[in-house]
Amino acid sequence: MDDAVGYPVARGQDYVRNMRRGEIAAAYAVLIHQWLLEHHFDLSHRLAPEIFPETPEQRWQVIVNERAISDRFRLVLVPLTMGIVERESQLRSADTTIRLGERFCFELDSEIECYAVAFQAVRGQWHNIPLGPNGEINVPIQSGQNRFPKRTDGKIDPLAENHDEGTHEFVLITAPTDDIPTSIQSLNTWIPNGPNTLHHITVQFVK
Repeated sequence: MDDAVGYPVARGQDYVRNMRRGEIAAAYAVLIHQWLLEHHFDLSHRLAPEIFPETPEQRWQVIVNERAISDRFRLVLVPLTMGIVERESQLRSADTTIRLGERFCFELDSEIECYAVAFQAVRGQWHNIPLGPNGEINVPIQSGQNRFPKRTDGKIDPLAENHDEGTHEFVLITAPTDDIPTSIQSLNTWIPNGPNTLHHITVQFVK
């Protein structure tokens, strides 16, 4: 209760009995439910699936946790000099912490030619990241080292997170063809049945 609410909660003598009967403040119940979703969903879903049903986002998170690899996918910081991008040889890999407003791009080491789509998660919500030069969701990947997104002239078109502090997850999905689904709900059924690879990295954005 203390962890869920955020501070020590005053407890009566029969607080456990009251909780079992559902006789607690609605505000506490909402916070405890959310805390269990974030920290103990598997157990909660197993014991009370009617109260803790699995959402598409939660199913997707399970797939990512079970299947994703992280040794070929990384974020690379893009320095800025007089308003233009420096040479790509001067780019350096980002640590797991990036400052808000810092420019970065993705880097992937691929053994094959394929296609990729990217997703970003903030507070459990997943969003597409357009990777093509004209806003296309997917991007072709060459064998070897790839950096993207890029503009139509081939130069890096950097990304930046300017607003949301905290933990962000990035997932890159690669597949032989460019018909990779762009919704989490579709990916939940497509990923287990297709020739694809999930790449994952977690980054902390700070001021």
